Amino acid sequence: MKSLTILFLLIGAILSMAQQKKQLTVEDIYKTGSKLKVQKLRSIRWHPDGTGFTFMKKNPDTKLYDIYLHRIDNGEEKKLFDGSSFFYDNEPISMSDYQWLKNGKYLLIRGQKTDIWRHSKKTPFYVYDINKKFIMALAENSSEIQNAKISPDGNLVAYMKDHNLHVANIQTGKAKALTTDGDANILNAVFDWVYEEEFGSADAYRWSPDGNRIAFWRLDQSPIQSFHYNLDQMPRYNIVHDVKYPKVGTRNSLVRIGVVDVHTGKTAWMDIGQDADIYIPRIYWANSSDTLIIQRLNRKQNKSELLLANVNSGASTVILTDTNPDGWVEVTDDSHIMGADQFVWTSEKSGFRHIYLYDYAGNLIRQVTSGDWVVKKVFGLDEKNGWVYFTANKETILEDHIYRVKADGTGLQEISRGSGQHNPAFSPDYKYFIDTFSNVKTPDSQILCKVSGEILRTVKENNFGLNDYDMTYPEFLTFKTTDGIELNAYMTKPANFNPDKKYPVIVYGYGGPGSQQVRNVWHGSRGLWHQMMTGIGYIIFCLDNRGTGGRGREFKNLAYGDISKWAMHDQIEGAKYLVGLPYVDAPRIGFWGWSGGGYLTCMLLTHGADYFKTGVAVAPVTDFRNYDTIWTERYMGLLSENGQGYEDANVLNYANFLKGNLLLIHGTGDDNVHLQNTIQFVQKLIDEGKQFDLMVYPNKSHGISGGNTQVHLFTKITNYFLENL
Repeated sequence: MKSLTILFLLIGAILSMAQQKKQLTVEDIYKTGSKLKVQKLRSIRWHPDGTGFTFMKKNPDTKLYDIYLHRIDNGEEKKLFDGSSFFYDNEPISMSDYQWLKNGKYLLIRGQKTDIWRHSKKTPFYVYDINKKFIMALAENSSEIQNAKISPDGNLVAYMKDHNLHVANIQTGKAKALTTDGDANILNAVFDWVYEEEFGSADAYRWSPDGNRIAFWRLDQSPIQSFHYNLDQMPRYNIVHDVKYPKVGTRNSLVRIGVVDVHTGKTAWMDIGQDADIYIPRIYWANSSDTLIIQRLNRKQNKSELLLANVNSGASTVILTDTNPDGWVEVTDDSHIMGADQFVWTSEKSGFRHIYLYDYAGNLIRQVTSGDWVVKKVFGLDEKNGWVYFTANKETILEDHIYRVKADGTGLQEISRGSGQHNPAFSPDYKYFIDTFSNVKTPDSQILCKVSGEILRTVKENNFGLNDYDMTYPEFLTFKTTDGIELNAYMTKPANFNPDKKYPVIVYGYGGPGSQQVRNVWHGSRGLWHQMMTGIGYIIFCLDNRGTGGRGREFKNLAYGDISKWAMHDQIEGAKYLVGLPYVDAPRIGFWGWSGGGYLTCMLLTHGADYFKTGVAVAPVTDFRNYDTIWTERYMGLLSENGQGYEDANVLNYANFLKGNLLLIHGTGDDNVHLQNTIQFVQKLIDEGKQFDLMVYPNKSHGISGGNTQVHLFTKITNYFLENL
């Protein structure tokens, strides 16, 4: 009897614990300071003496960032620099980042930053002499500096200010301008909006290996028409902003590549060909400070060439050509120099992205990796030991793991541990790496490892107290379309799922070319919101349609020429699959997405309206002629050659087909996907007599965030599905 009593008590305790589980709320996920947001060690830098790595941590008392050292040998963490000790002109410096000089004698400190676009920032910069405890400000403490970088020899620091490239002596602070023609249209050592957004970098110059020269981009954006946006209605008289934004079919910036001698100020201009309607997405220094590698991309972005340029004469020669006649050539950061006369490059020419080794004459020495899997990124070369380090989806398309392989193609090894996504940061000597790891059940952790893969310790994890909530997680699955193509998907069911019950489904999608949503990775706050919706009683579903990434060039190329075709087709196939499940409430399937996913939502609630009852489209493109040249023409081709493809993908042409409930959401300050996309669709819907719902967020950019905005946004989306699905 006593045992039975204890058993009942245990059962009661378990049931009580289950009853005490909390349901996620929008406030839990999105409120300022939410404990459910992933936290990472900030600004990790490997210490020059090799004993460990440093990082920034906010001091709760001063609210400033201090710099800590984490020792590799014993895991000890100690404060190296107190942020409150960094002063200039009797004012504390609000440090936002830092760099070590290789000799460890100086720090380059970035002050309080102001965002310009997605990657670019302007800020004051300071040089801190560690031994003398002396701080020197660059450019008279100007807050308008961009992209300050120390020379390889540690003697100089370069930076961009007022559209010109400058250089200053580390010890004396004496500075000079290396270019002088910069203005609102002439951009030296800084990118225009579209280069930064679509080629993924704001850093438009490169130090030579010996520190005597700087190679830089010079962009003349005068051919680009200005787009006026962000009609700020907060003051009594509105404020209008503008950006040089090249829309599909219009002119881009004129690009030149210069190499300037930092001592004489003399600039040599590289020969990049006679065709001005091109892109130069990447430049690299080769095996010496006399040779520059320049990547040239044609306007259609289906032909990439590597030029080898003599920086003294400017003469160049094409040494390598990569083409994709049925699609586009990806721009990566996978070029790495090996020895005196070889370099690593990646290409999809085999059908899957792999690593190749070439000499400087463009001769293929060997293909280093091969197989029906995709190399995601090359992280570097350990020349001393002959290893190439990279990530790939070799084991499963759902995960990226870390590998190394000898440059001769032998000895391929996986060095990451655990199922999920891995992103490494290697020490300069390639003895250690910090692995940022996550999966659908594990928020991002940062793990210190030996280069062999042996785990030393976890240096940062995010437990979140998720056990306090009634959590459920995505389950991965595959299904075949009616035309026999197997697609990857995931489904998240309510924690108390009952297969005999009927559930409404919210489908989340993006579907853009080369993208991938179905991955074994922590999906952040958006994933938590999806789990919150399962707690309310919805099933969440997501699939990667044809044209998405991770499955090789042929699968990805299906998106080319009409982004909507297979994306819409396969999302409808997903709806058909859901309808066939006994626990899905077939008339109650909804769809939502952001940006390209917002576009897909609009297409599915019009062109595919028979399958989706309710949709929420956040910041959607509606007519791709409204979007920028680089992204759109990369996947759709040139407007002059593919007018029909642009018409077929145009949401505005299908406004008369709208059924069900559609909520359009946009920020008025979106510099990326302009508000005009939603406004034009709204006008078409009005013309067709179609009812819809609209929410605008004043002055908010593409991410629609800041203050209470995300709480308001996701409360709006939650309520819309509750009321209409």
